[in-house]
Amino acid sequence: MCLFLPPALSPGFLSRQRDLMVASSVEGDIGIPDIAVLSPSRLLVSDLRNCRLRLVDSVNGGVLSQVSPPRCPRGVCHLGDGVAAVALYYVKKIRFVRINSDKLSLDRSIDVKGYPSSISAFDSSHLVVTYEYPGMVEMMTIDGRVVHAMDNKEAGKQLFQYPNYIAISNTGDIYVSDSGTRTITQMDSTLRITQTFTSPMLTSPYGIVTVSTDQLLVADMKSHSIVVLNPTSGTVTPLLGQADGIQEPRAVAWCPVSKKLFVGRYGRHTAVSVFVRNEG
Repeated sequence: MCLFLPPALSPGFLSRQRDLMVASSVEGDIGIPDIAVLSPSRLLVSDLRNCRLRLVDSVNGGVLSQVSPPRCPRGVCHLGDGVAAVALYYVKKIRFVRINSDKLSLDRSIDVKGYPSSISAFDSSHLVVTYEYPGMVEMMTIDGRVVHAMDNKEAGKQLFQYPNYIAISNTGDIYVSDSGTRTITQMDSTLRITQTFTSPMLTSPYGIVTVSTDQLLVADMKSHSIVVLNPTSGTVTPLLGQADGIQEPRAVAWCPVSKKLFVGRYGRHTAVSVFVRNEG
């Protein structure tokens, strides 16, 4: 479900509510490459620095459960029915995770061709995966059978350099951020390219999340900002910046029920920042 926001967004639309600590003081700094919203009160957070997946209470704070998949998790996504998936970059695998009564457990895995950086559920039986090496995007079944693929050779040009994150709209449009080419690429359900977006405000696009068919939120890490891309008009406008407490944003996730935006940083930080939609 997506929440349709007003067409004109501006600074002040969201306010910082709190920071959720997602590591103990003993563990110290963590690196948060991705966040998945499981429910209005639960987040799945990947910690690349400590090689952990953490189930986080997004209302009261605190880590409810954690597991340690091999060789450091990157992208995460929720598949529904108590199942999530995580991209394991260094071992070229997608690992499935069970969530049962606030308890995480590792499940089966599938091998993939490259080094996966991000993952998203297209529907209940298909995943979309990006790979930094080689730079490509694949759609596959949850059993690992590739049904569509797009790389630079298929595109006939240097389309990807470091494809990082994926967002999928409720109409089936697929968006891929690339911090190397500083672009957002839009694809259809067969991974056919429909649009490519550039802007001076896209200096290092990483985490992306669809809020409506006309609004995509982008974490731009180098400019310390969250911007809004309108795929219909191609315009990019600012939403949050350093004055709002944004610093090196890498992961973004939106909960349409609680109307909260979650921002994770990749540097030496221990918290997920929570922003709430201002009413009125």
